[in-house]
Amino acid sequence: MKVATLTVYKHIQDRAEYTSNALNEAIDTVTSGRKIKKLSDDPFRLALMLDTRAELADIDQFERNLEMGAAWLSSTEESLRKVQDRLADLQVSALAMLNDSYNKSDRELAAISAEEVINDIVQVTNTDVNGRYIYSGTRTNAEPFVFMNNKGEIVDVSEATRVTYRGDNQPFKIQTQNDEELDVGSDGSEIYGNMYDTLLKLRDAFRNNDVDAIEEQLDPLKAHQEHISAENSVVGFRITRLQFRQSVLDGVDITTQQKLANLEEVDMTEAISDLSIKELMYQASLSASSKVINMKTLMDYI
Repeated sequence: MKVATLTVYKHIQDRAEYTSNALNEAIDTVTSGRKIKKLSDDPFRLALMLDTRAELADIDQFERNLEMGAAWLSSTEESLRKVQDRLADLQVSALAMLNDSYNKSDRELAAISAEEVINDIVQVTNTDVNGRYIYSGTRTNAEPFVFMNNKGEIVDVSEATRVTYRGDNQPFKIQTQNDEELDVGSDGSEIYGNMYDTLLKLRDAFRNNDVDAIEEQLDPLKAHQEHISAENSVVGFRITRLQFRQSVLDGVDITTQQKLANLEEVDMTEAISDLSIKELMYQASLSASSKVINMKTLMDYI
Protein backbone atom coordinates (compact mmCIF):
# COMPACT_ATOMS: atom_id res chain seq x y z
CA MET A 1 0.00 0.00 0.00
CA LYS A 2 1.43 3.32 -1.02
CA VAL A 3 1.30 6.24 1.34
CA ALA A 4 0.57 9.50 -0.50
CA THR A 5 3.49 11.91 -0.17
CA LEU A 6 1.09 14.84 -0.06
CA THR A 7 -0.70 13.38 2.98
CA VAL A 8 2.58 12.96 4.84
CA TYR A 9 3.63 16.51 4.11
CA LYS A 10 0.19 17.81 5.15
CA HIS A 11 0.48 16.05 8.47
CA ILE A 12 3.97 17.50 9.00
CA GLN A 13 2.72 21.00 8.16
CA ASP A 14 -0.27 20.75 10.54
CA ARG A 15 1.92 19.48 13.36
CA ALA A 16 4.47 22.22 12.86
CA GLU A 17 1.76 24.89 12.76
CA TYR A 18 0.16 23.54 15.95
CA THR A 19 3.42 23.51 17.92
CA SER A 20 4.34 26.96 16.57
CA ASN A 21 1.01 28.43 17.70
CA ALA A 22 1.34 26.76 21.11
CA LEU A 23 4.84 28.20 21.50
CA ASN A 24 3.73 31.71 20.50
CA GLU A 25 0.87 31.54 22.98
CA ALA A 26 3.22 30.43 25.76
CA ILE A 27 5.64 33.27 24.91
CA ASP A 28 2.74 35.78 24.95
CA THR A 29 1.57 34.48 28.34
CA VAL A 30 5.01 34.87 29.91
CA THR A 31 5.51 38.30 28.31
CA SER A 32 2.12 39.74 29.33
CA GLY A 33 1.82 37.96 32.67
CA ARG A 34 -1.93 37.74 32.03
CA LYS A 35 -4.16 34.70 31.80
CA ILE A 36 -6.63 36.42 29.49
CA LYS A 37 -5.42 38.39 26.52
CA LYS A 38 -8.61 38.52 24.49
CA LEU A 39 -12.32 38.19 25.28
CA SER A 40 -12.67 34.73 23.80
CA ASP A 41 -9.90 33.21 25.94
CA ASP A 42 -12.11 32.46 28.96
CA PRO A 43 -15.55 34.19 29.11
CA PHE A 44 -16.35 32.77 32.54
CA ARG A 45 -13.06 33.97 34.05
CA LEU A 46 -13.54 37.34 32.36
CA ALA A 47 -16.98 37.72 34.00
CA LEU A 48 -15.43 36.96 37.40
CA MET A 49 -12.70 39.54 36.74
CA LEU A 50 -15.25 42.22 35.87
CA ASP A 51 -17.29 41.43 39.00
CA THR A 52 -14.14 41.62 41.15
CA ARG A 53 -13.12 44.95 39.62
CA ALA A 54 -16.62 46.26 40.42
CA GLU A 55 -16.13 45.11 44.03
CA LEU A 56 -12.83 47.00 44.18
CA ALA A 57 -14.52 50.13 42.81
CA ASP A 58 -17.12 49.89 45.59
CA ILE A 59 -14.39 49.41 48.18
CA ASP A 60 -12.56 52.47 46.85
CA GLN A 61 -15.75 54.54 47.18
CA PHE A 62 -16.36 53.28 50.73
CA GLU A 63 -12.77 54.15 51.68
CA ARG A 64 -13.23 57.68 50.35
CA ASN A 65 -16.50 57.92 52.29
CA LEU A 66 -14.73 56.82 55.47
CA GLU A 67 -11.94 59.32 54.90
CA MET A 68 -14.49 62.11 54.58
CA GLY A 69 -16.43 60.80 57.58
CA ALA A 70 -13.28 60.77 59.72
CA ALA A 71 -12.66 64.43 58.86
CA TRP A 72 -16.25 65.34 59.73
CA LEU A 73 -16.27 63.48 63.03
CA SER A 74 -12.90 64.89 64.01
CA SER A 75 -14.18 68.42 63.31
CA THR A 76 -17.37 67.68 65.26
CA GLU A 77 -15.42 66.42 68.25
CA GLU A 78 -13.16 69.47 68.19
CA SER A 79 -16.05 71.92 67.82
CA LEU A 80 -18.00 70.35 70.71
CA ARG A 81 -14.92 70.68 72.90
CA LYS A 82 -14.56 74.35 71.97
CA VAL A 83 -18.23 75.06 72.71
CA GLN A 84 -17.90 73.37 76.09
CA ASP A 85 -14.87 75.52 76.89
CA ARG A 86 -16.71 78.72 75.93
CA LEU A 87 -19.78 77.74 77.94
CA ALA A 88 -17.50 77.21 80.94
CA ASP A 89 -16.16 80.73 80.40
CA LEU A 90 -19.69 82.14 80.46
CA GLN A 91 -20.52 80.16 83.57
CA VAL A 92 -17.49 81.59 85.36
CA SER A 93 -18.50 85.08 84.27
CA ALA A 94 -22.11 84.56 85.41
CA LEU A 95 -21.03 83.32 88.83
CA ALA A 96 -18.73 86.29 89.21
CA MET A 97 -21.43 88.81 88.27
CA LEU A 98 -23.66 87.51 91.10
CA ASN A 99 -21.24 89.10 93.54
CA ASP A 100 -22.51 92.36 95.03
CA SER A 101 -19.09 93.92 94.55
CA TYR A 102 -19.81 94.26 90.82
CA ASN A 103 -21.90 97.18 89.58
CA LYS A 104 -23.90 98.06 86.47
CA SER A 105 -20.82 99.13 84.51
CA ASP A 106 -19.09 95.86 85.32
CA ARG A 107 -22.08 93.89 84.11
CA GLU A 108 -22.29 95.94 80.91
CA LEU A 109 -18.69 94.99 80.24
CA ALA A 110 -19.62 91.37 81.01
CA ALA A 111 -22.42 91.68 78.42
CA ILE A 112 -19.92 92.82 75.78
CA SER A 113 -17.62 89.95 76.70
CA ALA A 114 -20.58 87.54 76.55
CA GLU A 115 -21.40 88.76 73.03
CA GLU A 116 -17.86 87.96 71.94
CA VAL A 117 -18.18 84.47 73.39
CA ILE A 118 -21.59 83.93 71.77
CA ASN A 119 -20.20 85.11 68.44
CA ASP A 120 -17.30 82.66 68.82
CA ILE A 121 -19.71 79.83 69.56
CA VAL A 122 -21.79 80.61 66.47
CA GLN A 123 -18.66 80.54 64.36
CA VAL A 124 -17.70 77.19 65.85
CA THR A 125 -21.15 75.71 65.28
CA ASN A 126 -20.91 76.93 61.67
CA THR A 127 -17.84 74.76 61.15
CA ASP A 128 -17.50 73.35 57.64
CA VAL A 129 -15.31 70.70 56.07
CA ASN A 130 -14.39 71.51 52.47
CA GLY A 131 -17.30 73.94 52.24
CA ARG A 132 -19.93 71.58 53.68
CA TYR A 133 -21.41 72.41 57.08
CA ILE A 134 -21.28 69.64 59.67
CA TYR A 135 -24.25 70.87 61.74
CA SER A 136 -26.78 71.49 58.94
CA GLY A 137 -28.14 67.97 58.72
CA THR A 138 -28.40 67.02 55.06
CA ARG A 139 -28.53 70.70 53.98
CA THR A 140 -24.77 70.79 54.05
CA ASN A 141 -24.54 73.84 51.76
CA ALA A 142 -26.53 76.01 54.19
CA GLU A 143 -24.78 77.82 57.03
CA PRO A 144 -26.68 76.43 60.03
CA PHE A 145 -26.80 79.33 62.52
CA VAL A 146 -27.40 83.05 61.95
CA PHE A 147 -28.15 85.97 64.24
CA MET A 148 -31.58 87.55 63.67
CA ASN A 149 -33.68 90.33 65.19
CA ASN A 150 -37.41 90.34 65.86
CA LYS A 151 -38.07 91.42 62.25
CA GLY A 152 -36.41 88.30 60.91
CA GLU A 153 -33.45 90.25 59.59
CA ILE A 154 -29.93 88.88 59.73
CA VAL A 155 -27.93 91.09 62.11
CA ASP A 156 -24.75 90.95 64.15
CA VAL A 157 -24.63 89.61 67.69
CA SER A 158 -25.10 93.00 69.37
CA GLU A 159 -28.55 93.43 67.79
CA ALA A 160 -29.60 89.78 67.84
CA THR A 161 -32.68 88.63 69.68
CA ARG A 162 -32.34 85.04 68.57
CA VAL A 163 -30.12 82.59 66.69
CA THR A 164 -31.97 80.83 63.89
CA TYR A 165 -31.20 77.32 62.65
CA ARG A 166 -31.29 76.93 58.85
CA GLY A 167 -30.36 73.27 58.45
CA ASP A 168 -32.73 70.31 58.54
CA ASN A 169 -33.34 67.59 61.11
CA GLN A 170 -31.80 64.67 59.22
CA PRO A 171 -28.19 63.83 60.14
CA PHE A 172 -25.83 63.57 57.18
CA LYS A 173 -24.78 59.96 56.57
CA ILE A 174 -22.07 58.16 54.65
CA GLN A 175 -22.31 54.66 53.20
CA THR A 176 -19.68 52.37 54.73
CA GLN A 177 -20.73 49.18 52.95
CA ASN A 178 -23.57 48.07 50.70
CA ASP A 179 -26.08 47.70 53.54
CA GLU A 180 -24.67 50.02 56.21
CA GLU A 181 -24.59 53.77 56.82
CA LEU A 182 -23.02 55.90 59.53
CA ASP A 183 -24.08 59.33 60.82
CA VAL A 184 -21.18 61.78 60.47
CA GLY A 185 -23.06 65.08 60.22
CA SER A 186 -25.41 66.36 62.89
CA ASP A 187 -28.77 68.03 63.33
CA GLY A 188 -27.50 71.28 64.86
CA SER A 189 -30.91 72.16 66.30
CA GLU A 190 -30.92 68.96 68.37
CA ILE A 191 -27.49 69.72 69.84
CA TYR A 192 -27.62 73.50 70.18
CA GLY A 193 -31.36 74.17 69.83
CA ASN A 194 -32.26 76.23 72.90
CA MET A 195 -28.70 76.83 74.04
CA TYR A 196 -28.59 80.15 72.19
CA ASP A 197 -31.77 81.28 73.94
CA THR A 198 -29.99 80.77 77.25
CA LEU A 199 -26.87 82.61 76.07
CA LEU A 200 -28.79 85.63 74.79
CA LYS A 201 -30.84 85.74 78.01
CA LEU A 202 -27.61 85.77 79.97
CA ARG A 203 -26.25 88.60 77.82
CA ASP A 204 -29.47 90.60 78.37
CA ALA A 205 -29.31 89.93 82.10
CA PHE A 206 -25.80 91.39 82.15
CA ARG A 207 -26.99 94.40 80.12
CA ASN A 208 -29.94 94.99 82.42
CA ASN A 209 -27.85 94.57 85.57
CA ASP A 210 -30.39 91.90 86.63
CA VAL A 211 -28.72 89.62 89.17
CA ASP A 212 -31.77 87.35 89.53
CA ALA A 213 -31.96 86.84 85.78
CA ILE A 214 -28.23 86.03 85.72
CA GLU A 215 -28.72 83.39 88.41
CA GLU A 216 -31.65 81.87 86.51
CA GLN A 217 -29.34 80.98 83.61
CA LEU A 218 -26.83 79.00 85.71
CA ASP A 219 -28.78 75.74 85.73
CA PRO A 220 -29.58 75.91 81.98
CA LEU A 221 -25.89 76.64 81.30
CA LYS A 222 -24.90 73.55 83.27
CA ALA A 223 -27.52 71.46 81.46
CA HIS A 224 -26.20 72.57 78.08
CA GLN A 225 -22.67 71.60 79.09
CA GLU A 226 -23.85 68.16 80.16
CA HIS A 227 -25.83 67.72 76.95
CA ILE A 228 -22.82 68.65 74.81
CA SER A 229 -20.62 66.31 76.84
CA ALA A 230 -23.08 63.50 76.10
CA GLU A 231 -23.04 64.41 72.39
CA ASN A 232 -19.26 64.24 72.45
CA SER A 233 -19.51 60.69 73.80
CA VAL A 234 -21.81 59.80 70.90
CA VAL A 235 -19.28 61.23 68.46
CA GLY A 236 -16.53 59.21 70.14
CA PHE A 237 -18.59 56.05 69.63
CA ARG A 238 -19.06 56.92 65.95
CA ILE A 239 -15.31 57.46 65.54
CA THR A 240 -14.64 54.04 67.06
CA ARG A 241 -17.21 52.46 64.77
CA LEU A 242 -15.72 54.21 61.75
CA GLN A 243 -12.21 53.03 62.64
CA PHE A 244 -13.50 49.48 62.98
CA ARG A 245 -15.17 49.67 59.59
CA GLN A 246 -11.93 51.02 58.12
CA SER A 247 -9.92 48.11 59.50
CA VAL A 248 -12.46 45.61 58.15
CA LEU A 249 -12.48 47.33 54.77
CA ASP A 250 -8.68 47.29 54.61
CA GLY A 251 -8.78 43.51 55.04
CA VAL A 252 -11.49 43.11 52.41
CA ASP A 253 -9.51 45.29 50.02
CA ILE A 254 -6.39 43.13 50.37
CA THR A 255 -8.40 39.92 49.90
CA THR A 256 -10.22 41.26 46.85
CA GLN A 257 -6.99 42.57 45.30
CA GLN A 258 -5.49 39.09 45.71
CA LYS A 259 -8.61 37.51 44.24
CA LEU A 260 -8.28 39.72 41.15
CA ALA A 261 -4.58 38.96 40.87
CA ASN A 262 -5.33 35.22 40.99
CA LEU A 263 -7.87 35.64 38.20
CA GLU A 264 -5.72 37.88 36.01
CA GLU A 265 -2.09 37.02 36.62
CA VAL A 266 -0.33 33.82 35.63
CA ASP A 267 1.88 31.75 37.92
CA MET A 268 5.22 32.69 36.34
CA THR A 269 6.97 29.50 37.51
CA GLU A 270 4.24 27.42 35.89
CA ALA A 271 4.16 29.64 32.78
CA ILE A 272 7.94 29.43 32.24
CA SER A 273 7.85 25.65 32.71
CA ASP A 274 5.05 25.43 30.15
CA LEU A 275 7.06 27.64 27.78
CA SER A 276 10.05 25.29 28.06
CA ILE A 277 7.86 22.29 27.22
CA LYS A 278 6.35 24.10 24.23
CA GLU A 279 9.83 25.00 22.99
CA LEU A 280 10.89 21.34 23.19
CA MET A 281 7.75 20.27 21.35
CA TYR A 282 8.36 22.85 18.66
CA GLN A 283 12.00 21.83 18.24
CA ALA A 284 10.98 18.17 18.09
CA SER A 285 8.39 19.01 15.46
CA LEU A 286 10.98 20.86 13.36
CA SER A 287 13.42 17.98 13.69
CA ALA A 288 10.83 15.40 12.67
CA SER A 289 9.73 17.55 9.76
CA SER A 290 13.30 17.85 8.52
CA LYS A 291 13.86 14.10 8.68
CA VAL A 292 10.65 13.27 6.81
CA ILE A 293 11.24 15.87 4.12
CA ASN A 294 14.72 14.50 3.51
CA MET A 295 13.48 10.91 3.26
CA LYS A 296 12.75 9.37 -0.03
CA THR A 297 9.18 8.55 -0.70
CA LEU A 298 8.01 4.95 -0.23
CA MET A 299 7.77 4.66 -3.97
CA ASP A 300 11.56 4.65 -4.18
CA TYR A 301 11.61 1.28 -2.39
CA ILE A 302 9.06 -0.47 -4.55
